[in-house]
Amino acid sequence: MGPRSFFVRTATVVVALPVFFVLVFVLPHFNHLALNLGVVVVAAAGARELDRLLARRGAPAFPGIFLLAALIPAGTYLEALGLIPAAWSPAVPASLLTIVLLRSLWVREAKDLEALLQCICSSVLVLVYPAVFLSFIVRLTVFENAKWVLLFFFSINFANDIMAYLAGMFLGRSTRLGLALSPNKSAVGFAAGILAAVGIALLFRAAVPDLLPIGYGLTAVIGAAAGILTIAGDLVESALKRSAAVKDSGGIIPGRGGILDSVDSWLLTAPLFYFVFLWIWR
Repeated sequence: MGPRSFFVRTATVVVALPVFFVLVFVLPHFNHLALNLGVVVVAAAGARELDRLLARRGAPAFPGIFLLAALIPAGTYLEALGLIPAAWSPAVPASLLTIVLLRSLWVREAKDLEALLQCICSSVLVLVYPAVFLSFIVRLTVFENAKWVLLFFFSINFANDIMAYLAGMFLGRSTRLGLALSPNKSAVGFAAGILAAVGIALLFRAAVPDLLPIGYGLTAVIGAAAGILTIAGDLVESALKRSAAVKDSGGIIPGRGGILDSVDSWLLTAPLFYFVFLWIWR
């Protein structure tokens, strides 16, 4: 990556950090309505990018399915507001999957059956990824200290991403792992990202003890798990892109690529955070 790309990526991060701070601390109204609206939009946009990746391999989803993906975090938000009982929350994804299956009945000619199974599978994947995982970010807003939980979540992800990138770029050339799905990833980058996540977790434990009323050892384990899942989320999306023979999922964000390129590292970490805090504050 050249100096110009590095500058653009750095500038994007510098702009993004204040935006997230405003969404988390300045606009917490109505269970972080502004942030959750952003999550809904990102879910639809990310699903659209995935739909395009699948189409490049001749396996497109049913037309317009990516728009329905936005209903998953939207339904989760309505649950957070108390407008939908928690017991009913599975009704949203169940209804969407039902729509996909019923859509498969609309086959006019026998030759269309050849691609039907592939189309159904693609449609289900477009519904699930990234919307289901993003819905756990919405769930983080239900906690009493939601502002600090969200800050903790985003801080770990940003720290992991930035440190893994910097360490890999400046120190990791000789330790590249040669992974087929992401050849430039290095052992040094992975280690730096995980250590950064552990450091952020310990920092929050010391600075905001009410947020993590657990020991430092367990806090470090949670930080390490978050760091590993952050890296894994990035690699999963890299695998999808490599399979579709593209470098980026899109080009909407300077220095990052597409929506999926920007949120991939959050996706597997969000459920971990939700269930960890559910357990801590049970």
